[in-house]
Amino acid sequence: MKTSNIECGLSGITSTQDDALDTEDYDGNDADLPEGWTKITITHRRSNPAWEAVQEVKELTGANLLAQVDPKIRGEIEPIIMVQMEAQFAALEARSGYSRTLLEEHIVFVAPHTRAEGLEAEIQDLAAMLGLDPNTMLADDVEDDIDRAKPDEELDEADQDDEPDEPAESAESAEG
Repeated sequence: MKTSNIECGLSGITSTQDDALDTEDYDGNDADLPEGWTKITITHRRSNPAWEAVQEVKELTGANLLAQVDPKIRGEIEPIIMVQMEAQFAALEARSGYSRTLLEEHIVFVAPHTRAEGLEAEIQDLAAMLGLDPNTMLADDVEDDIDRAKPDEELDEADQDDEPDEPAESAESAEG
C-alpha cells in the first residue's frame, strides 16, 4: 500500500484506509494522493549563510594578500590573486551544503471539504487568500455527481410533442 496517513493542514483529520486503497492503481506524480485531497507545495528560496561565510573568507583572504603587495603593482596583481582565491575555494563551493541559496519545501494537505464540519468555509478562505479558484479544491467526486444525477421524471409540455422539431434552414439553402 502506497499511502500512509496524511493529515489535513486545516482540520487535522487524517486520511483513511479507504483513501489508501483508492490509490493502489494510480500511476505517475502524486500517485499516493487520495481522491478529493489537495496537496499544496510551498517552495521558499533563501540565502545560504554557509555560502555567505565562504565569500567573506575569500574577500578577507584576498584583501590580506593584496595588502602584502607593493601598492604600485597592486592593480596588476589583484586579478591573479582573485583567480587564486576562486581556485582555492572552488571545491568547497561545489559542495551542496555551500550552494548560494537554499530551497525549503513545505507540503500541506487539505482533506475533502465533506470530511469535517466547517472545512468548506476554511477552504474558501484559504483559496481567497492565495488567489485560487476554490472550486478546484471543492469539486465533489465524480461518483457523488453520478449518484446525485436523477433523470427528469416529468418532461415539459413542449418536450412531449410527438412531432420532431423542424430543422432550421441553413444559410446556403436560404440564399438559393
